[in-house]
Amino acid sequence: MAPAHVAVIQGSGTGIGLHITRQYLSRTNLQVVALSRDAKRAKEAILANAASDKSLDPQRLHVLDIDIKNEATIQKAAETVQSRFGERSLRALWNISGILKAEKNLGQVEFQNVLDMFQINSIGHLLAFKHFVPLVPKATRATNDSEASRDADPANGLLPKDLSVLASLSARVGSIEDNGKGGWYSYRSSKASLNQIIRTLSHELNLRNIPALSIALHPGTVRTQLSKDFTGGPGSDKPLDRSKGQFEPLEAAENLIEVVSKLTKEDSGGFRDWKGEKIPW
Repeated sequence: MAPAHVAVIQGSGTGIGLHITRQYLSRTNLQVVALSRDAKRAKEAILANAASDKSLDPQRLHVLDIDIKNEATIQKAAETVQSRFGERSLRALWNISGILKAEKNLGQVEFQNVLDMFQINSIGHLLAFKHFVPLVPKATRATNDSEASRDADPANGLLPKDLSVLASLSARVGSIEDNGKGGWYSYRSSKASLNQIIRTLSHELNLRNIPALSIALHPGTVRTQLSKDFTGGPGSDKPLDRSKGQFEPLEAAENLIEVVSKLTKEDSGGFRDWKGEKIPW
């Protein structure tokens, strides 16, 4: 039996990750693996509207516990995906996890905050790539599966048909060239580190002829717990200015999925915003 086609969303219990998970459940035929610190609670949140939203398919949702600061749990999750769905089953990996503790100046920099942001915003993403990239199919699966129609696309157009996608949520403030205000030392640096990981990964994918692309994505300023100081946080009625890239989590998820659906191999190693426009490094 041919391996399944799988999308893995790391950081799926709330915010953008939750809505990307729901979008893949409702709009694709992919098996969807949701990774979260609390898998049971993540599953409840993801399927909260399942009774009224018949497009959500609980049978394709698989939840696994993971601690992004603990490599052993990342490795275990990848091994579980391989065991359940096959060693060449990964069509998409979304690294969503992130934290923000903003410093206004050097005097506010604290070692533990710096360490936490690098572990969650950068190192955790790198380790997820380490353990999940080996699950990327070696060739276009839709043309190789004898049981599938030649034109079958389990992603229903939401992923590049010939490529797996390895995506991480970055942030415009991680751009060195675009840094015109300063501050936020730890957050900016952790996102700049993530951007370097994305670019470096793209070269390895090319050198090893792995049919996948890596991409850093800026979702804008989204009404999540991370951005509550700017948007009011979940449930707030504070007005959002979408012309300035301010969105509800569902809107942000839809924007990013649309951007990813249009990517090509030439975009690998890039840095794009919610409109698909390039961001300078």
